[in-house]
Amino acid sequence: MDKYTIELGKYQDCLYEIKKRIEVIGDHINKKTTEKYLIIEVETVCLQFRKIIEKIMLMSLVANKKAYAEQNEKYARHYHAKHIMRDLERINPDFYPVPLIRIKKENDYDELKTIDAGYLMKDELVKIYETCGGMMHAHNPFSANKPIEDIQKEFPVWLTKICLLLNHHQITLLGGKLMVVALMERADNGLPQAVIFEKEEED
Repeated sequence: MDKYTIELGKYQDCLYEIKKRIEVIGDHINKKTTEKYLIIEVETVCLQFRKIIEKIMLMSLVANKKAYAEQNEKYARHYHAKHIMRDLERINPDFYPVPLIRIKKENDYDELKTIDAGYLMKDELVKIYETCGGMMHAHNPFSANKPIEDIQKEFPVWLTKICLLLNHHQITLLGGKLMVVALMERADNGLPQAVIFEKEEED
């Protein structure tokens, strides 16, 4: 498993970065940190959401450095979320996290079940990515005003859905033979944890 350990560390690094960005967003939502002007406040939080979404879309590729590097180069050339999603699905159709919930059982192993609703879906991810991207550009004074207040109201909803998606999840890695099961926060130290499994081949 040594060859997997390095990649597992990179996966946990991705989760740690997401965790820190979630904390920044939470501080802004709870008014622990604020910017002086509303538009700068919304732009600042949108940047964090956009970075989180980029990590979600890319982190399953850490098992293949070449694929990850090529996709990162595409990010430098275009930022259309639908195109990025299409390219990722072409590389790894199972790149998107599957949210899990742990069911405690007496005198038996805990059971992991998939969550069916309430988490950030792929189509929602694209919409949020594009909305936040629109806030990254200077406003044209001759175009319609951006719905800044409406976007800000969506921040708690977006954050809740992202947390439900990632708090406990699994991803099938490139090639389909390996699976990562991950937690955003361990009970003992509060850090992300990821465990890698190799699927047994069926007869």
